[in-house]
Amino acid sequence: MTKLSDLIPLNLEEEKAKFFASNFTYNPQFIYQKNTPTKELEKYGKPKWWYLFLAHKILRKYLKNKNQITSTELSKNFIEAAELEKILKKRLAVYELENSYQIIFSKNFVSRIAVNNSDGLIKISLPVTIEKEEVEHIINHEIDTHVVRQLNYEQQPWFKKKKKNKFKKYLTTEEGLAAINELLLSKHQLAYKSAINYLAVNLALKKDFASVFKFFYDISGDLERSWTWTLKKKRGLRDTSQKGAFTKDLVYFEGFVKVLNYLRKNNYDPSKLYYGKIDLQDIKKAEKIGVTGKLILPQIFSENPQAYKESIKQIIQNNFL
Repeated sequence: MTKLSDLIPLNLEEEKAKFFASNFTYNPQFIYQKNTPTKELEKYGKPKWWYLFLAHKILRKYLKNKNQITSTELSKNFIEAAELEKILKKRLAVYELENSYQIIFSKNFVSRIAVNNSDGLIKISLPVTIEKEEVEHIINHEIDTHVVRQLNYEQQPWFKKKKKNKFKKYLTTEEGLAAINELLLSKHQLAYKSAINYLAVNLALKKDFASVFKFFYDISGDLERSWTWTLKKKRGLRDTSQKGAFTKDLVYFEGFVKVLNYLRKNNYDPSKLYYGKIDLQDIKKAEKIGVTGKLILPQIFSENPQAYKESIKQIIQNNFL
């Protein structure tokens, strides 16, 4: 099984320098500790026409309102590492988990922030490129989704027995819910980042590194972010002039759509999605086996359920209509 750490190039900085020196036309030639087969890189599937259609629709809406949407974004008002750590620990303390997770910083991490529940780690890449205005959005994603779902999962009779009970893979629901929760406090509540990444995976499967970078840069105008986003699509490939992609980012947008549809059909209430780390299609199976312990609901919902529901309705309207 391929780990994300296996997809970090050993010569990342050297190839990045070559790419920037080439005026963004050179396709990096990455070296890895081990080879990752195409089958592993594409284990999250291929883009589907319906999601591509919706992603294009959201992108058009974003481009039409780009100046208004990004007026408070890309400000480069990055939060300091120490302050970010303090805020994360404060939210963890809400669930009495401040001593259960270790927050570590490293320049070797690809993702800006990622939770590793099995190791009790929250990994943050250096330099920190998380803006102060988006910290709460990210906490809703990482802690109020990933961490809280794990916390409930550990109390269930089917904990570590999902394969035995034939549960489906949960990642699409997990990341879809996280993407929704991240949008709750957003002024515009448009899932343009997930939509753009979905379209970029589709492009990366057909084109080279430089073409994907151009796609991102034409939209964002940000060289560093375009590099990072492109790297996440083409990582795992040694010769990035070749077509191919690491397709994990597909699950965020597909999950976003599926979970919103679930919420629309279930009174906009996410409670059952917090039984644990399960796919939404396995909710009834989990209930049949048994859901035990006091269900812990995320602060973003428990503090004001009605406000949460109204926000979900607005997200549906902004992205589907």
